[in-house]
Amino acid sequence: MNKIKILKIIDLFCGCGGFTSGVIDSALKKQYKPEITLALDIDYEAINAYNMNFKKHIKKILNIDINELFSGKLNSQHTLYEKKIKNELINIDILVAGPPCQGHSDLNNVTRRNDPRNQLYLKVIRAIEIIQPKIAIIENVASIIHDSSQVIKKSIEHLKKLEYAIEEIEINANEFGIAQKRKRHLLIAYNFDIPNSIELLLSDKKEKPCVLKDVIHDIIDEYQTKQGVFYTPSIMSKTNKERVDFLFSNNLFNLPNELRPNCHKNNKHSYISMYGRLKWSEPAQTITSGFGSTGQGRYIHPLRKRVITPHEAARIQGFLDTFSFKSVKKRTNLHQMIANAVPPPIAATVSSILLNYLN
Repeated sequence: MNKIKILKIIDLFCGCGGFTSGVIDSALKKQYKPEITLALDIDYEAINAYNMNFKKHIKKILNIDINELFSGKLNSQHTLYEKKIKNELINIDILVAGPPCQGHSDLNNVTRRNDPRNQLYLKVIRAIEIIQPKIAIIENVASIIHDSSQVIKKSIEHLKKLEYAIEEIEINANEFGIAQKRKRHLLIAYNFDIPNSIELLLSDKKEKPCVLKDVIHDIIDEYQTKQGVFYTPSIMSKTNKERVDFLFSNNLFNLPNELRPNCHKNNKHSYISMYGRLKWSEPAQTITSGFGSTGQGRYIHPLRKRVITPHEAARIQGFLDTFSFKSVKKRTNLHQMIANAVPPPIAATVSSILLNYLN
């Protein structure tokens, strides 16, 4: 009788658990027993959702700031608490993390490239330095490579000193079963041999691009019969209802300038997608926490005069309906955790490749 192999997982900035969901999916398919040795996030509502979905796998879950665990700087002497963590978290197979990306995002016009949140990326590197997992995968927006403090360059240099093999990959979610245009940056570190590059192995996993109707065709009208924030769209203002009516009456997908707010109407702008309508036979734009607002992106349903629902956004992000968001009662929290999640199919695909070679 074969001994059951335990896969020890750490998820930093775990959110509601998109990353973990994908890793567990690939682990179970490879006959591993997943153990979430540590999950951590500062967001109380996200931690609750995470706990609801992965309770049977969780050994330790913390609702704290990552700085409380890993307070030291790279290559500095370990603090007393970091030494304690190092002794507790041994033989970790895979560490995943999706540190806050808003500071790096092209949508952030205020502090982009120079945002204090960008330094949280280096806290993940500090965690890797202390815990020394066999595999580490860090996900972020593609534009992180332009960060003014060069967090990626610093991270790669430090991980190489720790004798990790490193790969830096830009991934298009739409090529991996996700019905949205979402380019992401992956930094992958591992301390064992792989015969080919992960990027090459990933290229063999690409699928036919997924479009909106593929993932939400069966839940078009569920908002009329199901109650709760997960199933219902945000309420639009009278003006935005009129804008949506105009789009549908004229079979348009972009709102003309004369119907936009004055800040758009009287100035040249590049916000074409705002107040826009999605297309049924194309992927959605990147899902952000503003998917409930017509003014924050192209989030009007292609066939119904409303914005997409959280359930539709979760589907577009690659969450299966078995994933529960029942613990989340406030719309703002729900929108944020769905949008901020690492799409589970991406996590599953990348981790599956690495698990093939894990000793």
